[in-house]
Amino acid sequence: MMTPLVLPPTPNPSPRGGGEQREILQKSLSPFMGRGWGGVLKKHLANLVVLAVCSLAAIPAQAVEIQRVISDGGIEAWLVEQHTVPLIAMDFAFRGGAKLDPREKIGLANLASGLIDEGAGELDSKAFQQRLEELAIRLKFNASRDAFYGSLQTLTENRDEAFRLTRLALSSPRFDAEPIERIKAQVLSGLQQSAEDPDEIAAKAWFQTAFPEHPYGRPIEGDAQSVARIDAADLRGFAARQFARRRLVVSVAGDIAAGALKTLLDAAFGGLPVGQPHPDPAPTAPQ
Repeated sequence: MMTPLVLPPTPNPSPRGGGEQREILQKSLSPFMGRGWGGVLKKHLANLVVLAVCSLAAIPAQAVEIQRVISDGGIEAWLVEQHTVPLIAMDFAFRGGAKLDPREKIGLANLASGLIDEGAGELDSKAFQQRLEELAIRLKFNASRDAFYGSLQTLTENRDEAFRLTRLALSSPRFDAEPIERIKAQVLSGLQQSAEDPDEIAAKAWFQTAFPEHPYGRPIEGDAQSVARIDAADLRGFAARQFARRRLVVSVAGDIAAGALKTLLDAAFGGLPVGQPHPDPAPTAPQ
């Protein structure tokens, strides 16, 4: 299924990648940006479309077609083909996020996001990062209150290995002792800095006041005590629960056709468990 998004012509595109194109496209995609979880992921897709259009720095954008792609294994993705530049960008998200952190181990999702690419399968942290660097692959993860996000960018010629490394990171993260201690130290350092930042202090106080009895009121990064309690077993349990096909949404933009994407979707995500429904506490209105 293709959904055409017709964009007005831009007679004077920006030489740096299209600030005008970005603004036009974001306005054109506003109907896709609903509220709540669906809105978050649709906005994530919109950002990918922006990336596809802005890769054409010197070419006025005329129309973007969003394709719904379903792999043989049942993995669904939204695709914007753009074959002018040999690049592929994929954003994906697993529903859940930091709001599902155990109360005594707040910061689990955030810590996991810093460790998923610190070694997987047969590759330890150094080997995994070296492989990404050798092939100019960018693979990053982050956690919000509502979802756990991943982002992949790769040259077209390296796409098979890029999707293989994504599969390893999600299905076989190592959580070795050295990376855990190193990333923990970084998180704790960030918490110390945040404790002296007026904006961070105000934001934390607002969430605690607005959502006193809900996970939204807890800081995504946790606190020094909760982060210190998190160990490798907690991280493995998080990965086993969080990375499930039932929670997955994928969007892709760039130099790849739908048929090829189907194969790569199964390569990256097909081995993940289907997953079970999980409690999704709805926030009450801010007080």
